[in-house]
Amino acid sequence: MENPVSEEEFFGEYESVLTEKDYKILKSAKLIPLEEKSENVTLEKWNNWERSLRNELVRMRAGKKGIDGEKYVAGEGFEAGIPEIAREAFQAPSPLDAESILNKARWDCLETLESGHYFDFAKIIIYFLKLQVVQRKLQISKEKGKTAFSEIYAAIHDKNSAQKNS
Repeated sequence: MENPVSEEEFFGEYESVLTEKDYKILKSAKLIPLEEKSENVTLEKWNNWERSLRNELVRMRAGKKGIDGEKYVAGEGFEAGIPEIAREAFQAPSPLDAESILNKARWDCLETLESGHYFDFAKIIIYFLKLQVVQRKLQISKEKGKTAFSEIYAAIHDKNSAQKNS
């Protein structure tokens, strides 16, 4: 899908049909989990899964730098299969490949959460989270990546050249 529905359009569809409480819960459904616990079971399952994934990646990145990652871990919890997903993404040959691995794992998790929900509030939450995965994927482009890399590389090169000349 090239142009998925925007968040504004999505929320516009549901604002008038959901209770104020459910609408607030829906708006809190994000790929990056909130610190506070959700009162919605499906959203809390998602938050725990994503938090576990992010924590495992933090541990791996910190370990690579030789520092203790536990002080950077947010929240608690452990989800089965997370270390394998994190390891695969961590060992990916490029950031783009790693992002693809993580987005596929997120999608698979959401598919699992969706099981048994045909059109209830949980299904709406999951649809919104899937929409965010699609939007995230569409924001990634090789050309933008190459441009950003070139700019960062040039800035580092210029800084190093300036230091050598000082």
